Amino acid sequence: MNYSDLTGGGELLTWFGEVPTFHDAEIISLSLNRSGTSELRIHGWVMTDDIDPDGYIVLDKHAVVTFTFTDIMDLQLDGFSRQNVIGGLVLQRATDRGRASYYALPEEEGDIEIELLPSCGLDGFIRAKRVAISFTPRRPEKG
Repeated sequence: MNYSDLTGGGELLTWFGEVPTFHDAEIISLSLNRSGTSELRIHGWVMTDDIDPDGYIVLDKHAVVTFTFTDIMDLQLDGFSRQNVIGGLVLQRATDRGRASYYALPEEEGDIEIELLPSCGLDGFIRAKRVAISFTPRRPEKG
């Protein structure tokens, strides 16, 4: 599964200029709805090879990325906190996690899964029938 397979994924690849890993990205919000769409919003960026005067890696191409899920079938989430930083994000065709009895809808080959790798705060996976991507090139508002 590639980002370019999803609505909005090609535009995200163009913005970042590479396949995003979302390493150390921060989850801004997660909104789950039992019908209709649900959304995961993440602050992502590209790490450069440059170092700023304080010794930190310079981050570029900041964006608030929204993953919109339609027909969530299953999810397993853990560790929500005040700050939710992920070790990375894996976009893939859904895998067999031995949880078929939890599925809200019939399993199909085209099911999509987003896995949030643990770092600090929220992690887990979301399995859905459809995922679309949109983004706004900017840093998120403080709040």
